[in-house]
Amino acid sequence: MAGLLPTYDKADIVQPGGRPLPEALEPRMGTYFINRGDLRLRFMLATSPADEARGSIIFSPGRTEFIEKYLEAAADFLKRGFNILIVDPRGQGLSDRLLEDKMKSYVDSFQDYADDLAFVADELGSILPKPHIVMGHSMGGTVALQSVLSGVLNPSAVVCSAPMLGLYDLDTPIMKWTIRGMTALGLKARNLPFQKQRNGLPVPFNINKLTSDKDRYRHWAAYFQTSPRLRVGPPTYGWIVQAIKSMAWVNRNAGELNIPCLIVAAGADPIVDPASNEAFASKARATFRVVPGALHELFLERDIYRDQFFAIFDEFLNDNAL
Repeated sequence: MAGLLPTYDKADIVQPGGRPLPEALEPRMGTYFINRGDLRLRFMLATSPADEARGSIIFSPGRTEFIEKYLEAAADFLKRGFNILIVDPRGQGLSDRLLEDKMKSYVDSFQDYADDLAFVADELGSILPKPHIVMGHSMGGTVALQSVLSGVLNPSAVVCSAPMLGLYDLDTPIMKWTIRGMTALGLKARNLPFQKQRNGLPVPFNINKLTSDKDRYRHWAAYFQTSPRLRVGPPTYGWIVQAIKSMAWVNRNAGELNIPCLIVAAGADPIVDPASNEAFASKARATFRVVPGALHELFLERDIYRDQFFAIFDEFLNDNAL
């Protein structure tokens, strides 16, 4: 990897307690910093062990997330013959934070996330063989779809896991009006009240909404517990306003999507409404599948659910000759 990216500064990879990297990844990955204007973004690139890569996956994580969360998934994609690019979103992971209080979850526009993803993919174009598949989870799914619909990325396909296209807690006119009002009053950098994850630390497993897999949850939680620099607090009013705008824009433009698309909903998702995923897929003429019983984080779920996601993914690849 070092020979492939001589112009980029090496970035840390966080390994709680010296936890080893997935065996399939360790010799084939590197983490680096890239500058986009005044902003420094961290990215990971892993290259396929195949003589000729099957293609490249360009992946956008969800809110509060970071590269390391997806190392197990990256190893799964690598075994399928793909090169993998993952970018820490601005304000998260080890990419630059946007406010003086580095814990605050904030962005000026979701298009910034999409433009960052496209910028890094373009910079690394020579080592990202086609076909390109843009992927994202939750917030990252919204970003993946916005990047394609806005034209900053032009992949062969887009795949989303539980994309954030309708949130249970926000899908009321009163809530949307209140949040927009607070932002208009100059409070966009204020955190939403009554959030359980105020200090950036994970909630206990028995009240989490992400996964029913205790071991994977413990593994994920260890990153925040041992590495304060990875922590992100609850969303600010400003972030929520931009999320609402992005979800509305992506849903409104679903019919403009003209490439193969796979939307996989988590059947027991308590965060993203699966019905919003199905509605988008219908308008976009996309393939829609549900993993019954799964909570929000399909990549962190128990194998009984996680394996279903990858079976659906493999079927989609075969159906679309990818």
